[in-house]
Amino acid sequence: MSMKRFLFLPVVLLFALFGNEALCREISSAGGSTGQKVVVLDPGHGGRDLGAEGTSGLAEKTVTFALAQKIKEILSGTYDVHLTRNGDYTLEIEKRTAVANHRRADIFISLHAAASFQHKARGMAIFYCGPDTTHGSTHTGQGEQMAEHGEKLHPWDHIQSVHSEKSQFLANLVHRQLVAKFNPLHKRIREAPCLVLRGADMPAILVELAYLSHPAEEKELADPGVISNLAAAIGEGISDFFTQGRGCIKKEGVIMEEDITTGRGAVW
Repeated sequence: MSMKRFLFLPVVLLFALFGNEALCREISSAGGSTGQKVVVLDPGHGGRDLGAEGTSGLAEKTVTFALAQKIKEILSGTYDVHLTRNGDYTLEIEKRTAVANHRRADIFISLHAAASFQHKARGMAIFYCGPDTTHGSTHTGQGEQMAEHGEKLHPWDHIQSVHSEKSQFLANLVHRQLVAKFNPLHKRIREAPCLVLRGADMPAILVELAYLSHPAEEKELADPGVISNLAAAIGEGISDFFTQGRGCIKKEGVIMEEDITTGRGAVW
């Protein structure tokens, strides 16, 4: 794949995936040089960046790293799985998506936990970048451009809009698995301008596990058994995404909430 993939992409790809059949074919045909699908997991925060902290001192960076390692353990052998960070060190947002782009990942999943001044706030959410939310970036100061032959091109900061439909598809499948294994009252899919997803040139979602500021949820996230169950659910959602013809959904079947209010908001 040429470097052009990372800078610009013809808008024609936006229209190639409208049908469910086409969407499934596109997903099933992707893969790295080994033939395995490439999954990049992003444990949020790290190093001096603790992320959210619970009342008992549990740090978001610790939870996300433990979960990423467990998902990798579950999926390795079936998929080519990589972490954006392999230890407790600081990693800038741009470098996280750069890892996924460099690996030519088929999907990118960023893992986080939330916190709020309202200690009753709780629950899990899954986010994806929609085509409208990636515009207005301050990184390049420019919008779409036209190539010599008239096709519309997408600057780096807008590249996630090309993958919006598949990102929403991935979010829905992970959501289904989490709902099947946990209390469905607190699960939702939201469209939001997530900075950590913006530069990913592949389907990408952000999973916000729970609120560390809620004592009961902090206690759950400190439990290795809960982490294992979360990893299993997310892993099954990933497998569903890569299975041709399985779980293909109509656009109207996707569960969404437009409200992007969140407690911590550090990844926006």
